[in-house]
Amino acid sequence: MNSQFDQNDTQKLEPGEISERSSFVRWLDNFWYHNKWAVIVSVFFAVVLIVCLVQILGKTHYDAVVSVVVAATPDSGQKENIEALLSKLCPEDFNGNGEKQVCLRSWQVYSDEEYKDEKESAEAESQQFSLNAKYNEDELKNFQQYVTTGECSVCLVSPFIYEQLRSGSRLKPLGEVYGADALPAGAMEDGYGIALSGTDLYTYNEALYTILPDTTILCLLKPTVVGDSSKEENYQNYVSLFRALADYSLSE
Repeated sequence: MNSQFDQNDTQKLEPGEISERSSFVRWLDNFWYHNKWAVIVSVFFAVVLIVCLVQILGKTHYDAVVSVVVAATPDSGQKENIEALLSKLCPEDFNGNGEKQVCLRSWQVYSDEEYKDEKESAEAESQQFSLNAKYNEDELKNFQQYVTTGECSVCLVSPFIYEQLRSGSRLKPLGEVYGADALPAGAMEDGYGIALSGTDLYTYNEALYTILPDTTILCLLKPTVVGDSSKEENYQNYVSLFRALADYSLSE
């Protein structure tokens, strides 16, 4: 009995230790009472800052972005193949990070005529084809909004989208791009786009001709007042990329 009592007694805190701990707890309670909101806000902003830094540092910095807006958009594997081709043809490492990387952004948009043709083609083969009108409308709006950001200048689009861009004065005339130089093969009569099917780029590159419709048009947007294209150096990089694609020749 005595040995058990002695053992338990030695485990008790000394009065000084209790007083010191109690003072710390009281100080902590007092600090939290007067500063809890400042601490909560500080922690919140610290977490947001850390998340933003992780995203910024981990983000891939591309040399250029190319937009694709057609009825049949590429899947992930096809997208990688097109990106690899565009990166290979990119004339320079614009951002100087040691490698050429072009990013492909795509939107799936059907015109009324394209929907009608697709539906009739499916029915001829005893199949069904339906279109989610809301999704189609949202995709069109998303692309239209993206155009205003100036984050992309080179586009591969359907005739429907091309006409919208041209009539909206969003396209750079080929005459201003080429100056005194001859226009490339596939140049359209209206002077604003390149019929992709008339180019070596489309004819001899499987990554394109097996994925994009033969009605696809290559075009260059005008610079904007915001975004990458608002900066002269960046926009000239896009002009260089556009010409590298339009002027691509198998004989080179």
